Amino acid sequence: MGLLSGRTARPDGRAEPLSMAALLGRTLRSPVELGGILLSVFVAAVLVSPLPPVLQPIVGLLLAAVPGMLLLDRVRRRLKRERDREEPDEPRQPASR
Repeated sequence: MGLLSGRTARPDGRAEPLSMAALLGRTLRSPVELGGILLSVFVAAVLVSPLPPVLQPIVGLLLAAVPGMLLLDRVRRRLKRERDREEPDEPRQPASR
């Protein structure tokens, strides 16, 4: 899975996964992604308005989820690049006294 690949940070060789809090925090600070998510929700609401009330929630979720997940994946990739840039190539040695 893409969330678990990266530099070795755990004994089994997998990197620490990104938390949902980090993803949502970065998304809320980015005007492009936040605007894209809000726009996709608005467009989904407009498109489902002529449908019967039984179908509106289901179709609305599907219409808003696809672009929202694409935007969150874009944020996740950016966070992974930043995290990989910040990590040193070699682990730090504890300071000896």
